[in-house]
This record gives sequence, C-alpha cells and structure tokens, in this order.
Amino acid sequence: MTSNRTPRTDPSRRPAWWRRSTYALVLLLVALAASLLVVVRPTVGGSAEATVATGPPRFSGYFVTRKVGSWSSLPSGAACAGRVRRSTWEPRPDNTGANHRMPSAAQVHRAFRSRPVAIGGAYKKRWDSWLLQRVTGHYTGRTDEIFQWAACKWGISDNVLRAIAVRESTWYQYDVYPSGRCVYTYSCGDLVITPDAATRTFCEVLARHGHDYQVDHGAGVCPKTFGITGVMAWQAPEWGRMPGNQNGTFPFNRDSTAFAVDYIASQLRGCYEGWEWWLDKTGSRDYGPGRLWGCVGAWYAGEWRSRDALEYIGLVKRELRNRTWLQPGWPRDHPACHPEHGCPRGVT
Repeated sequence: MTSNRTPRTDPSRRPAWWRRSTYALVLLLVALAASLLVVVRPTVGGSAEATVATGPPRFSGYFVTRKVGSWSSLPSGAACAGRVRRSTWEPRPDNTGANHRMPSAAQVHRAFRSRPVAIGGAYKKRWDSWLLQRVTGHYTGRTDEIFQWAACKWGISDNVLRAIAVRESTWYQYDVYPSGRCVYTYSCGDLVITPDAATRTFCEVLARHGHDYQVDHGAGVCPKTFGITGVMAWQAPEWGRMPGNQNGTFPFNRDSTAFAVDYIASQLRGCYEGWEWWLDKTGSRDYGPGRLWGCVGAWYAGEWRSRDALEYIGLVKRELRNRTWLQPGWPRDHPACHPEHGCPRGVT
C-alpha cells in the first residue's frame, strides 16, 4: 500500500570529516560546559522573565520516547512550546526563514483529508482521523528548539530526531542556489530516476508552488523529498491514487522546518504504536508495536527491517552515538559553492 519512503542511493555520502573517529570525551565536556552557559532576561521589574542558554543541547537530550499507548496522553503543541529549552545556539542560520514560517493548519489538514491512507487494511483508521490531523507545523524558533518541540508533542526522543536529520539534510531545511535550484541532500533529495507520465504530473504540481524543478533536471524529473528530515512528497500511483501523485505534504515540507519535523515525529509515533499495518508485508515481515528503530528504518526504506532499512538504522545510530551535532565542526558544515550554479543560501 502507500509508502512514505523509497530507498535512497548512497546513504553514506556525507562530508569527509563526519567519517572521522569521534572524541566522545571532548563532546561530553563541551555539552556539559554549554549547559552551564545561560542568559537571564530581566523584566522591567527586575525579575527573571526566561532563562535562555547560549550553547548546544545537552548530551542526553531533553525528551525520551514514551511507551506504546501514550498517544492518548501526549501534550499539545502549545504545551510543548513552553517545555522547550531555549538557546541562542543556531548552527544553521540558513534555516531562519523556514524556522519562522508556519503553514496554514486548515490547508495542511485539507490536503491530508483529500488523501486518506487508512484504506484496504494499510493503516489503523486513527492514522487519518487523529494522527495526521494533529500535524500543524505551528511553532517558530531556532532549529534545535524545533526538534525539542516535536519530540515533546509526539513522545519521541529528541536525540533520535536530531540524528535522523543529520543523515537526511545535515540539518538544512531548504538551501537553494541563486537560480532557485535546491541543493541536493542539503534540502531536497531522491530525484526521479526514470521520468514517466506519473512523475511529470507530480513535478508539474510542485512547479505551481514557486519553482519548477524540471527546468533544473528535465521533464518529469524533480526531487521526491524535501526538508530537514527528508519528508516524501511523491506518491507512486501503485501505492494508491492521490491527487497530483503527491501525499499532501508539499509545499509545507519544503517551506516550514516545524512542519517537516512535526510530520516525521508523527509518522514515527504512529509506526511505533503499531498502526502502520502494511509494513508487516515488507522486509522481515515481523512488524509490531514498540520497535522505534524499525520505524526509523522504514522511514528511509519504505520496508520493515529490510537490508536498506537496517543499513540506514546503523547510520542513524552512528550519528546518535557520535552526537554529530555537538562536534566542533558542525556549525561550519555548509554546502559549498558550485562552479556552475553559484553559492547556496537559505530561503528567507
């Protein structure tokens, strides 16, 4: 049935310094030191209004994955906004525009309602009626604050979200060259390999929202995924007919960091709860609730614990062990200028 992901080619391709050995002790000391650096904003009366850190998140993160069955007691997005550990630390200033852009919740929910997936025994009905209708992308803040917000809202470890985003985009939401061409693997990915009538329809739908990627890549060729967490926009016709051959996420997944992270966290929660029934017909065919890492692999591969899924799980776990986002070079990892396309920048 419908799949949120398709396998990527060369999932290990990343900047060379990522593949060097990590100095865990240094990272731990950096994280501990950063956690002690705070700025207190006084109010007019002289009392503290808020405590804002100046460094990266702590090594252990702030939110853990809540047990199966917790879906009914998850806090609201508004409540989670008050639980975010705020910090002036922003390793990805290119994301500033997308970090402060919220989609219309009505448009998001209308897009999902027009594309129900809980049909033919593919998903639990609650996926359409509750889970997708809870996705809004309604939060603004710095990049790491957005990870925290979504982790709180969906009961998923914030460190797991951080690690996935390392693999998917190097934490870039949407960087483009001066022509508007997106920076592959730093904001968009999974280019169509074999164009056909279905992909032309899909690419033409994307072109209605600010940029025609076919100008960059050819007729019927455009990215299938967008955003900091690699959210799939493509919907193959064989997975089930949907308007424009897209699954209702575009352009929200491209334009809003909070939507992209909100969406992946929702998918992991639903999968973790055991509601993504079609996965039991893929890969190792033993899908069940309570197996978060299997859900991480399915996000990438569209299969349950297949070879591609297991490889991806291993890569994400490595980023998690290394706490890549705490490495000294992380803020300097920026897509390079291209000799033909120029120097990339974040969309404001």
